[in-house]
Amino acid sequence: MDGNKHEEIRGDTRISQECYVEIVKDSISNRNQVVTTEQYKKAVLDYSWSKEMYRSYFVFDESFNKHVTETGTVKGYDGSCALDYIILDVDKGDIPKDQMIGYMQACLSEMFNKGVMEEDINLWFSGGGFHIEMKNVFGLQQSKTLHDKLRLTMNKHFDFADSIYDKTRIIRTKWSLNPKTQLHKIWIPLSQTGDISYSDLEYYASSKQNYLEWVNSDSDNFFETLHKTPQVEPYLQSMVIASPTIVAKPNSNKKSSDVTSVVSCMQHIFNEGPHIGARNNKMMRMTSTYKRAGVPFIVALNGMHTWSDGQMSEEEVNRTVKNVYDGNYQYGCDDHIMAEYCDAKCIYYKRKDYKLDIKGINELEDSLRDYLVNTMSQNSIKLDKIYGCDPYNFAPGELIVFSGDTGLGKTAFIQDIIVKAKQHTLFLSLEMNEQLIFRRFGQIAVGKDKEWITNEYKTNPEFTLKDKLDHVQVMTIAPRIDSIKKVVSEYQPKVLVVDTTDEVQVDFVKGEIEKQNIVIGALKQIAQKTNIIIIAIHHLNKSSASNNVINLHSLKGSSNVVQKADKVILIKGNRDDAVRIVSSVKSRDEGRFEMTAAFDTNTMQFNQIRSNYD
Repeated sequence: MDGNKHEEIRGDTRISQECYVEIVKDSISNRNQVVTTEQYKKAVLDYSWSKEMYRSYFVFDESFNKHVTETGTVKGYDGSCALDYIILDVDKGDIPKDQMIGYMQACLSEMFNKGVMEEDINLWFSGGGFHIEMKNVFGLQQSKTLHDKLRLTMNKHFDFADSIYDKTRIIRTKWSLNPKTQLHKIWIPLSQTGDISYSDLEYYASSKQNYLEWVNSDSDNFFETLHKTPQVEPYLQSMVIASPTIVAKPNSNKKSSDVTSVVSCMQHIFNEGPHIGARNNKMMRMTSTYKRAGVPFIVALNGMHTWSDGQMSEEEVNRTVKNVYDGNYQYGCDDHIMAEYCDAKCIYYKRKDYKLDIKGINELEDSLRDYLVNTMSQNSIKLDKIYGCDPYNFAPGELIVFSGDTGLGKTAFIQDIIVKAKQHTLFLSLEMNEQLIFRRFGQIAVGKDKEWITNEYKTNPEFTLKDKLDHVQVMTIAPRIDSIKKVVSEYQPKVLVVDTTDEVQVDFVKGEIEKQNIVIGALKQIAQKTNIIIIAIHHLNKSSASNNVINLHSLKGSSNVVQKADKVILIKGNRDDAVRIVSSVKSRDEGRFEMTAAFDTNTMQFNQIRSNYD
């Protein structure tokens, strides 16, 4: 290399012009500053360890610098890009700290199993999760579509990492400060990954002095060595997935045999293979897509036999494909299975109009029968069975919002339901720590006060509540709203409890009401698409909380909450009295519900005193 000229970015990827990156200092909001790569390298060495700092994921030529100079922003840049290295972002997200090291090790093992050589990897602690820096082993060359090829390739082969391959994406620089954790991005020798703990990393990343004592290195030479532009002869070119072909006229009458070039969710389902669970339903959707594209019956049948790979009987495959071709089964973008595999590369992605969700009589009958016989009977929560009150259900696919004044036991009431319903529940306890929330679960489960529970765990090493609470999982880290779907997909609960909606993280919102609207809308979508029960505790607005007038309009962002929620339940009472009135103020498909209950603050249990219909 000569000055700011990059002869070789990675592998045989060449930029003949001066190379540029976007650099961001002090705050993620300070974007749109472009510097040469040599200026960037100097800035990292001069600026890091004290400040927040980022750079563009990709490297650019003069056209990028010209675009930003003329427009004042990186937005809208449609020119070429190149790589100096590939970064896999393994975000901590909702993974507990004590599991993070094992998860990182598993990610590295998967990379090695895919053929990536150890010498082509640098591992970094990002201040929260991990950045796995990899040389350009794919040989991806400078082009306008490089970022698309990288995204498709990484999402296919290394899907444990976040998809961060947008052309103007920025990423945290080496040694810089993570403002959320006040920890620095530090390099981790691969030889240390078997012996290090997450708490060790937090200590080493807390200051430059701590880190240098650990690596025992001369600082200047050490930092310069880790800052060199990586080069490699590419050896995994065969793994590269080119950008999919976009069909210009999706509504043309011309039949296409390449269905997956149009409806990319079908490609994802096909590539995933016939995993246990929903195999028949997935086959019906793929077959329906083939039929709509004009694929002959025998071709679709052979394709589904190939896909099933012997995991479904020949008779079952034949019957499924024949039923679809003989019937009127069609599935669109709103279908819960297709939505799970939705892809921005699909030509229907923006409009979501690959068949609007219109169902024929066959689908409607099948859907209702399955819902009544399986979903409703097995997975609903029946309050009348728990409390002996009038019939009232929490059904899969519903968003149930609970609200009431502070100190009346909203959380305890929901815990009481969860303990007694025995449904697999993921409880997001975002206002109480895990010790407190679990102790209260224990009090409810055995009907004892906190002193009894505390004493048992302190003095009796054999004591356990596993048999009573094995269906409950708890998370106390406030997630981003876009992470909740991922958590639900991974843990597959029948019930999700969010305590409270205020604590869910939402990026780039203007105010509290907008945030609440986004959270409620997202939770409703998750409930529908995953067909689980979501129970959300939602705060009252300030005026209702202060004047003790509580009704349907008392909730924060009440109009949106009322619109999106299937049921709204209010708890009323006096904090100095045990009596609580629990009543529905909205029920989409149920009669009105109300019961008077006694709240035992010692055991945290609720017991019905009477129904209002008695």
